[in-house]
Amino acid sequence: MTKHRTARRDFLKTAAATTAVGYWALAGLTPKVSASPNERLAFGCIGIGGKGSSDTANAARFADIAAICDVDKKRLEGAQNRYPKAKAYTDFRKLLEEQKDTIDAVTVSGADHMHAAQSLMAMRMKKHVYCQKPLARTMYECRLMAKVAKETGVCTQMGNQGSAGDGLRRHAAEMKAGMYGDIKEIHVWTNRPIWPQGPETIRTLAAYEAKVKKEQADKAEELIANMKRKIADQSANLEWDLWLGVAKPRENFPGESAAIYHPFGWRGWWDFGTGALGDIACHALNKFMKALDLSKPVSVVARTSGHDFDVFPQSSEIVFEYPDTPERKGFKFVWYDGGFFPDRKFLEDNDFKYPEKMPTSGEIIVGTKGAQGQGRNERVPVELPEIQFAPKFPDAEGKEAEKQDEDPRNMFELITAIKENNPARCFSNFPNQAGPLTEAMLLGNLAVWTAAKPNEWGEKVLWNHAEMKITNLASLKTPGVADLIKPVYREGYVLD
Repeated sequence: MTKHRTARRDFLKTAAATTAVGYWALAGLTPKVSASPNERLAFGCIGIGGKGSSDTANAARFADIAAICDVDKKRLEGAQNRYPKAKAYTDFRKLLEEQKDTIDAVTVSGADHMHAAQSLMAMRMKKHVYCQKPLARTMYECRLMAKVAKETGVCTQMGNQGSAGDGLRRHAAEMKAGMYGDIKEIHVWTNRPIWPQGPETIRTLAAYEAKVKKEQADKAEELIANMKRKIADQSANLEWDLWLGVAKPRENFPGESAAIYHPFGWRGWWDFGTGALGDIACHALNKFMKALDLSKPVSVVARTSGHDFDVFPQSSEIVFEYPDTPERKGFKFVWYDGGFFPDRKFLEDNDFKYPEKMPTSGEIIVGTKGAQGQGRNERVPVELPEIQFAPKFPDAEGKEAEKQDEDPRNMFELITAIKENNPARCFSNFPNQAGPLTEAMLLGNLAVWTAAKPNEWGEKVLWNHAEMKITNLASLKTPGVADLIKPVYREGYVLD
């Protein structure tokens, strides 16, 4: 029996005798945790490189790291040096099965296509989950994760930084209080993608060989030999079949000059990632979700730089339409990435001076009382018209904006939720915020799918949120759109 389990059994006896605030439940029951500051949770961390490295370190500030998992054996070895007491795995399923009586929670920090499989298995075992954004690769997975989180009663949090601080909540409260009047339009743009993306990407050894033989014939033999060594080196340290996980098989090709799959380029592939929209929207739209409820768009349409239905386009513009609700008027939301920006006419019509160079990332809110924007490029600021701020940032009910803990660091919020046995404590929990937000944003990728021809608007997708169905599917000419809603997992992995 582990020290964690022994401590809990002893604590249960004490709690029964002293009517303590809370108690530890044994495996299989709804998780409850003592409010005692001396109690430490045990975490299993799945994906410990890149963002997973900081997620694991953040969890270690508040909990014991009992197990770690990564398909990259070099990364795993490095993490073992940092967490020598943690047992190491390359298969998350084995970690969860073997550590089910030891761990209380998991971090999920790998590629998008594995988020749902890993989180669902953990939640069904009554483990709390901290999952990196975007919550999942597909809309169905997002809704299922929200449903399972609610049914099991576990505490959940998506890793969209900013959720645990006051700034986001304050701005959301301003919007709900009517600072802009009725919102008419929201425009958000990003500098993503910052990874290899676009149909020209070389993705197989055979294609690479053909290219270098044609373009660099005098060096082709040497270049091909070097690439084969690169592939061999990566294959020696990477469990490729486990990295593919739920996705259909394909060749492991490291890429010409940058890694196109592992460790980071996977974001640009339909089978593994969610493109620029999935990467950044969960950050950029978090406050809008809180203020305006972005969960139920009724249509979406896009234009792109072109794609081949395997890799995402380099650039896209996506237009979401939202209907009236009892709480607010309908509005339009426009997303831009990869060098697409709001056009000059839109800016000038809303009293913005068109800058010599657009900020690489930014946002503009247009309401009936005025417009405001901000750019995240200090060297080239956007000039903004003045707008009156609400003095105490009241929310829609007239109360002051939500205040958050003095320690806004991400994992603190989840730990607090677990200790209080209060899943709603986390702002970006799966059922109320993370699931609906990510699901709605992924609708945009259905429109991107239909916009495969460069610089042409694709087919508009009409959406029924309640039934999770494309209402005009029969009239769409682009094949495979509906297949993006719900994934098909390979044998060995469980969805439903």
